[in-house]
Amino acid sequence: MKTNKLVLHLIREQIKNQVLMLALENIGFDSSVYALNISEEILSLVGIDEKTDMLYQRYLELLENAVNETSYINMDDSTSKWAGIIYTKLIEMKSGDVFLSG
Repeated sequence: MKTNKLVLHLIREQIKNQVLMLALENIGFDSSVYALNISEEILSLVGIDEKTDMLYQRYLELLENAVNETSYINMDDSTSKWAGIIYTKLIEMKSGDVFLSG
């Protein structure tokens, strides 16, 4: 599997995981044990070596936007769309060194 396809797949899975966690929290469960902590791996696969707090914050904001637009009804379409958006933003951040320092 090519790296970009792997990254897109992992981002889709992370969005799905966040949707599940939010649904569990909304019905009163502690979903922290279900957290899929793969952000660092995704950023590394994109080629970002220096992972600052600002970078993580921006990445998590993008995930939150994706989760807010994703439901079980539109899961496949939405996660594919958002994975592409997030991947593109990460490449832009890497290329422009946006959020990589400080």
